[in-house]
Amino acid sequence: MSILARYFSKSDLDEIKTAVGEAESKTSAEIVPYFAESSHHYKEWVWFAAFLLGGVFGSAFYTIQTLYGIVWGGESFFAILSVWIGAVIGLTIATVFPKIRISLVSRNAKQYFVDLRAKEAFLDEEVFRTKSRTGILIYISFYEHFVRVLPDKEIARVVPKSEWSEAVRLIIEGMKSGKKKEGIVSSILFCGDLLKKYNIQREKDDKNEISNEIRDGGKLM
Repeated sequence: MSILARYFSKSDLDEIKTAVGEAESKTSAEIVPYFAESSHHYKEWVWFAAFLLGGVFGSAFYTIQTLYGIVWGGESFFAILSVWIGAVIGLTIATVFPKIRISLVSRNAKQYFVDLRAKEAFLDEEVFRTKSRTGILIYISFYEHFVRVLPDKEIARVVPKSEWSEAVRLIIEGMKSGKKKEGIVSSILFCGDLLKKYNIQREKDDKNEISNEIRDGGKLM
């Protein structure tokens, strides 16, 4: 199942696509919505889970032995074995359950991978491929709950970076309240109004240079 079909109904996608057309009708900009289930696989963190649970099992073995004075016979062997058992369990859990794995990842690491993937998506989708360099990528990464708005250089030159925070907020609030589609539509329409405010005018010979279709970033985890 595609990302789009998993998170949205066909009518939801149609409304988002219509919002893109409506926003673009006010300006010469091209708005590209891009949805990714995750921005990285985070498989490196399975080793952290192994280390973490190995430490927990080893500490538990040592605590039980110390508190209760239990003599196992070959304590060193059992201590090492407990660490290995914990490590294998941690490795297995983090591999099988991506949501547990991602919960171990720091916010800064998530931001790094989201920023990196958003920039890659900007290039992959050729958002820069407009006559006046007026493309905008709206990048949404569902697992990380992060949103990025990347304007091309002509829009970035005119519109202050701080202005895009409202576009991000609308999407985040929509996700938190269970109204993903409504938040995305509101954000796209806001972008159209914002560009109009900063006089990114629709030109007389304006053409739809980039398709209004919503991009499916696929699943990395």
